[in-house]
Amino acid sequence: MEVKLLLSLPEGFEVTNIERTDGILTISAVSTQQSVCCPLCSSAATRIHSSYTRALAYLPCAGQQVYLLLQVRKFFCQVATCARKIFVERIAPFIEPWARVTARLHQMVQMIGFATGGMLGARVTQRLGTPTCWMTIIRRIMALPTAPVEEVSELGIDDFSFRRGRKFGTILVDMQSHQVIDLLPDRKKETAAAWMRAHPEIDLVSRDRGGDYAAGAREGAPQATQIADRFHMYKNLVEAVELTLARCRAEIRNGAALALSEEERKVAPPLSLPTEFVSVEHWKPAPDACTERERLSRRAERHDRYAQVMALRARGFGNAEIARRVGLSARTLQNWQKKGSFPEAGRRRAAPTSPVRERRGVRRFYQSEQHTHIHRIHV
Repeated sequence: MEVKLLLSLPEGFEVTNIERTDGILTISAVSTQQSVCCPLCSSAATRIHSSYTRALAYLPCAGQQVYLLLQVRKFFCQVATCARKIFVERIAPFIEPWARVTARLHQMVQMIGFATGGMLGARVTQRLGTPTCWMTIIRRIMALPTAPVEEVSELGIDDFSFRRGRKFGTILVDMQSHQVIDLLPDRKKETAAAWMRAHPEIDLVSRDRGGDYAAGAREGAPQATQIADRFHMYKNLVEAVELTLARCRAEIRNGAALALSEEERKVAPPLSLPTEFVSVEHWKPAPDACTERERLSRRAERHDRYAQVMALRARGFGNAEIARRVGLSARTLQNWQKKGSFPEAGRRRAAPTSPVRERRGVRRFYQSEQHTHIHRIHV
């Protein structure tokens, strides 16, 4: 009786034997219920058809694995109109039908998965005496029902990747509780608009700078105010600061030179200020404004480094010392020296294919075509 209370066995089961083999504790129990209810018509049945043994994993005891061998019975349903003629007695909620673990062990694995995750949870269960693979822990978590979506007034929307570079979805977050509330199978504006249309209580939508989510918010939640999320606000600020610094690079360096004392000015290299490429004509917005600003910012920085390199070379420094001071490689300095002028950045061209590789590619192509043709003939 004490063992039954310790294991929390349901009413109608009695422990018959306990064995310990190779660190595994095996507990045998039999069912003593006089009658059980049919799971389909809920009528009491007393006529026994047969019995069989269910092997179940149970909670560990003192670091040992525990297995339950429950002898359960099959019954005849005595209701003539019931579609279920033979059924197995149910032991729920102690054990779910067709389960191979008890409900308490199932809940424990779920809690470990929530607290640690898949791989780490597998190591924890190994130490606890219930070895479980990480995929089982993930399945236990995925089997939990999702909470219903409640009212959300501040919505955060962004995309995520099911498979990097191939398949994308949409993640929806409650900005007040910082909890994920739903996932959408794609990142189309129609899908996002349909979801927002079903939640008219939305007052604020935090999104990225993409046009799809902006159009989806305008269609699905026209009453909501759209704002940029924190990451894209920082990105806008960084781009604006980089553009300003690139356009005012000459003024900044000139002000830094004027702040030096007379002695420091004599020691410092002569100041070479770029002027032609920071004019207004060169900073006209291109069709793609972001790409053009990034290109001009990189060009301004590269020209400034080129001016520093020329000034240090005029003072007699070698390539190794110049590379250490400016932060460039000696190979880059050699290329600049060979060119003799400011190196404009050009487009990278693909490496030419050698004749040997070209012949190999043609041979593989014809071999694949021949294989496909033969396969079609056989089919």
